[in-house]
Amino acid sequence: MSKADEVIQAMCQSYSSAVNASDSGAYTRLFAQDAIRMPPGSQPEYGPEQIQKGEQADYDAAKWNVKSTPREALSIAEDWIYGIVDVEVSMVTHADGKTSNFLLTVTWLLHRQPSGAWLIKSQMWNRKPGQS
Repeated sequence: MSKADEVIQAMCQSYSSAVNASDSGAYTRLFAQDAIRMPPGSQPEYGPEQIQKGEQADYDAAKWNVKSTPREALSIAEDWIYGIVDVEVSMVTHADGKTSNFLLTVTWLLHRQPSGAWLIKSQMWNRKPGQS
């Protein structure tokens, strides 16, 4: 397994753990200080404060359970990795208990920090075709 594969696999585990625990603080710590998160159909979120606010809004609306599986990992420079991840999502809304299941494709640009930690610099995602 390449270093890029190992980094993306570890991020998948950390990402799933934070989301499944509805822990917006842990989720936000996966992002660099100058990160950008681009939710589909919404305005981009810049930096930890906006990212945490957006993620917490999701947790306030529903209980999320995700399983993240790496599809591609590409080392594009010594301190940069591009990853594509498939995510299986099950969501139960708090308001009415309605369950939704869908698949996402997530892309990450990861940057190794001076501390050695790999953090998300950019994140985008969309639902897989044919899903509502």
